[in-house]
Amino acid sequence: MQEESISFETKKIFYNPNMQFCRSFFSLAAGALNGKLQVLDGFSATGIRGIRYQKENKNIQQIGFLEANDDAIPVLRKNLKRNKLKGKIIHQLYEKYLASGFFFYDLIEIDPFGTPVPYLWSTFYGQQKKKQFYLSVTATDTAVLCGPEARACQKNYHSKSLNNEFTHETGTRILIKRIMESANEFDFGIVPLVSLSDRHYIKLLLKCDKGAAKAKANCEQLGYVSYCNNCAWRESSKRMKNECKSCNATTDYAGPLWLGALHDNRFLKKMLKLTKRKYAHIREIGKILGFMLDEADMPPFYYDLHVLAQKWKLKGVPQMEMVLKKLRKRKFSAARTHFAPTAIKTNADFRAVQDILI
Repeated sequence: MQEESISFETKKIFYNPNMQFCRSFFSLAAGALNGKLQVLDGFSATGIRGIRYQKENKNIQQIGFLEANDDAIPVLRKNLKRNKLKGKIIHQLYEKYLASGFFFYDLIEIDPFGTPVPYLWSTFYGQQKKKQFYLSVTATDTAVLCGPEARACQKNYHSKSLNNEFTHETGTRILIKRIMESANEFDFGIVPLVSLSDRHYIKLLLKCDKGAAKAKANCEQLGYVSYCNNCAWRESSKRMKNECKSCNATTDYAGPLWLGALHDNRFLKKMLKLTKRKYAHIREIGKILGFMLDEADMPPFYYDLHVLAQKWKLKGVPQMEMVLKKLRKRKFSAARTHFAPTAIKTNADFRAVQDILI
């Protein structure tokens, strides 16, 4: 097998070629981090993610490849040898390994099949002696985070989901909130550096800083989003609203969830400087990073123009550039979002958006 410049074999070990974009995107993210990094690649499987991180980034000093599957270990060992790497192979269950002592990894990669929730407690337990580290988390249970499996979301993430047009951002914010809960138990505050929603997964890179005050401050970033299924009115706040302020219908809600920033502007710019790499998806990565920079300072949640056209019975779907131009002409900030190709983010309130489109 070949992925970018890496040659490797899979045998019968799980390998998802559709995640190549994700691995490239977050290899850039790893390269944008400061310092010489000790990395733990949890759920290594063939080792392709960790191998790429180390081969493509000068700041990655050493990687521990953690894998519980007996059959994966010889494949992983061959792939390291083939790529002339001396990474440490750890043949153990993720949660058992992290809960077995205190570790000093600078970047931990959690990339399981499904939800990452069962692995959060052991991660922060094992890292509790660190003053700062970075955490990269993948969640592929988007049906749970993004609405259709609402009961499972309450069970796993301790939040109510909402299956509507901005459900992918809602799911991202619920995931951040759940990570924050585990971080708080060990007095870590979190800062999202980049939050990606793509295809069937959500992936985050967060900075984790030790300090009770930082953990407490995170709690101030939590709240709810109230939503009207009738007219698409929405409002994010500390408390849910039972009545739509636009049409007086009874509202639905999601939360509690993270209402703070999803991206760090300075970090995104550092990633953009690395987009000279000759990845297969480098143009798409650059485009998404551009959208993220535009949306980084926007309020939570986006407006999908197709959904608004349907709910407001417009004669047609408004042109994206026309809507952005009109909002900016009224001195509002407005931009596309990486969450949906037919959606915009703006600091204009709901009534202002209605005035422009109707």
